[in-house]
Amino acid sequence: MEVRILKENEKELELEVLGDKTVAVLLKSYLLEDERVDFAGFAQGHPLEQAIRIYFRVKEGDPRTVLKKAVERVKADLITLRAELEEALK
Repeated sequence: MEVRILKENEKELELEVLGDKTVAVLLKSYLLEDERVDFAGFAQGHPLEQAIRIYFRVKEGDPRTVLKKAVERVKADLITLRAELEEALK
């Protein structure tokens, strides 16, 4: 997976992610759970293109810090899900 920063300032961050749209949907959901986030969304050009743009704006705080926190929460939840699935499938 390749990630590029397209736009960045003190309140906004726009990324381009090459890969599955599922990552964008998941990340957007976690960003919106953060009370510091004012808006989060993603867009994909043509359905056959793999480039997905993720954009979010914060009310307060550093967008990079907010993004890192969202990614950490996604990772933690996926680790928990994996453990629960492994237990259920024994």
